[in-house]
Amino acid sequence: MASLNYMTVPDMMWVNLEIMKSPQPWNYATLEEAVFLQYSYGASADLVGQAAKFLAQFPGKRAFKSGNEATAFVGFVAFLVINGKDLHLGDAAAADWARDVWEDGTVDGARAKIEVLLEEHELHTHHGTPDVRGTLRAVLARFPETVKVLRETGYTAALV
Repeated sequence: MASLNYMTVPDMMWVNLEIMKSPQPWNYATLEEAVFLQYSYGASADLVGQAAKFLAQFPGKRAFKSGNEATAFVGFVAFLVINGKDLHLGDAAAADWARDVWEDGTVDGARAKIEVLLEEHELHTHHGTPDVRGTLRAVLARFPETVKVLRETGYTAALV
C-alpha cells in the first residue's frame, strides 16, 4: 500500500449528524485531535495500528456531546474499507465487540481484536481516491443495530 487514505473532520461531523439525527454540540479542537488519531508519526503506514488507535481512543476524546461511540465505530470501519481492508464482523455481534475493545482500553488490545477479524477488501477508487462519503453511508447501512445500540448506550459528554 503506497499511502493511506484518511477521513476528515467534516466527514466525522457528517457521521455524527447521521447517527444522532440532529446536530450535537461539539468542540472543534477536540474533534480535530480525535480525527487525527488515524495518523501516525513518520511513515504513517501501519493501517491496523492506526485503526486500533482511532477505535480505542476516539470515544474517550468526547468531541461531541453525544454519539461518540457510534461515530468512532463507523469511522473506524470506514477507515479500514477506504484502505482496502474490512472486518469479518456482522451487525449482531459488532456492538459487543466494540464495547469489548473499549473495555480493554489499550491500543494493543484493540489491534489484537482487529487482526483476528481483518480481511482483504477490494478498494474502489475514482482516479485513485476512494469515495469516503459513500463508504460511510455503506457502513451505516451495514451496521444499523450496532449504531442504534451504541448511540443509545453511549456517554453524554460535558463539553468545555
